[in-house]
Amino acid sequence: MASLAQIVPAQQCLVQRPAMELPRPRRRVTELDILRGFLLLWMTLTHLPTKASIISNQTFGFVSGAEGFIFLSAFMVGQLEFHIEGNSGFAATVRDIRRRTFRIYVYHCALLVGAFTLVAQIGVSFHRLALENLLSYYIQSPNKALLAAALLEYRPSLFDILPMYIVFMALTPVARGIARRWTWAPVIGVSLAVWVAAQFGLRKWMYGHVDLFGLSVPESSTGAFDLYAWQLLWMTGLALGTMSAGRFSGATESNRMKGESRVRTWVLILSVAVAACFVVLRYSPADHWMNAEWYGRLIDKWHLGAARIVNFAAITTIVVRYGSRIAAFVILKPLALLGRASIEVFSAHVVCSVAGQAMSKDADPQLTAWQQVTLLAVTLTVLFSTAAVCARRNQNRRRER
Repeated sequence: MASLAQIVPAQQCLVQRPAMELPRPRRRVTELDILRGFLLLWMTLTHLPTKASIISNQTFGFVSGAEGFIFLSAFMVGQLEFHIEGNSGFAATVRDIRRRTFRIYVYHCALLVGAFTLVAQIGVSFHRLALENLLSYYIQSPNKALLAAALLEYRPSLFDILPMYIVFMALTPVARGIARRWTWAPVIGVSLAVWVAAQFGLRKWMYGHVDLFGLSVPESSTGAFDLYAWQLLWMTGLALGTMSAGRFSGATESNRMKGESRVRTWVLILSVAVAACFVVLRYSPADHWMNAEWYGRLIDKWHLGAARIVNFAAITTIVVRYGSRIAAFVILKPLALLGRASIEVFSAHVVCSVAGQAMSKDADPQLTAWQQVTLLAVTLTVLFSTAAVCARRNQNRRRER
């Protein structure tokens, strides 16, 4: 959004030590909350077994809501911890990150408890193939699966984003500590090197040679996302969020609007051209015109292929330039409510997505039109109700203080 306008100048000073002047008072940036709310809604529509997923699945090229959610989460963590460090010191940021990581872990465990009890029982008792496939490892080896899930090694689909989030949060104090001493350059350098290794099979090699907990979880049950690749998004977002925090922490909306002009014209034109090319490729039979294997690697979502990164960077630049104007539309304002309760809303979306799969006996759930409409309506109601409850709870807590 407009507040991300500092990304561009931040990229230019990647090798410079972050300024440690006393931060200005931090306040929530509505544009960032709207963006995160949009990403949550985008992921929800993609995961629900409805026709809406046809539209929401990689709508803007070879990018999905997951990339944006991870990057933006890291960006906001970088900003937040910058202010905490400026006010209370580095040790305070470690404590804050530890608290936030544990909170996410609790939500993840709560989802797993529901999955391993109610969802698994429904899947087996009512022969819901989609649910049986989703929890196949748990159904086959419940005791090992329970332990492996608690250790974040067993990560069923839909339940694999929060574990990734937790791992990246746990790495954040280390990354910030290195950057604090040697700048962000070595952090991004190592992150990029690991991403490159991931493109050549690092995850598969690690699975074949390292069994950290000795549980021998099937590779297919360790989550779809390649953490060795996706950490690049997190580290980049964390670095840019940290370096930009001091520049606009107390900026007014008008000042953030002015920040849009910091995106150079030639960069914007190039980004628009690149994004347009990827949209054309996304909806054309391009895979028939080139080597299918290499094309698949470049756009691979789970290993975060190179083309996806280029596509994501182009779209991010456009959002930086025009985000504030887009967020100004009244129709988008309610999304800020979702963004302010991102973990709770994300957890609610997982519950709704699994419930949608339970509505069909097929391995690939096929719902009738009225079932799809009902599922969409109920899901949206649940998401916004969850966000509203969280907002009321936070408001009461502030009053008690």
